[in-house]
Amino acid sequence: MQTSILSTNIPARQSLSDPLHFQGATVVGLVMPISGWTPAVVSVQGSPLGTNFYDLFDGMPGVNPSPELIFSVKPGIMVAINPNRMRCCAAIRLRSGTRDAPIIQAATRQFLIIVEGDVVQEPYPFPVADINDEPVKD
Repeated sequence: MQTSILSTNIPARQSLSDPLHFQGATVVGLVMPISGWTPAVVSVQGSPLGTNFYDLFDGMPGVNPSPELIFSVKPGIMVAINPNRMRCCAAIRLRSGTRDAPIIQAATRQFLIIVEGDVVQEPYPFPVADINDEPVKD
């Protein structure tokens, strides 16, 4: 299976990254910025179609409520990610901190995302309806 390395940034004075589209592929790894990271966990927003984004939760059986998907990370490390954790996503945004406690990063922070599969980096090229959208009309 083909492996690709994509990148996304959390802009300076922000806590949420730019969207990263990878339709047709599965996230299998995350590389943290090498230096300057203001200490925080990394949480994830996912999008099934690459348009509307939703806070991603683990959906662990027997755990109620399900925990927010977070990674406790340090600068300059790589995290191996079980492919099933984000298989439902065609795009993601990374967040410094959690949904309830985002952490602002002082400068732009670049992440590398490792994916497996054939990547289409743009949202669907045809009209689709997302959960919060009106149905697509012919």
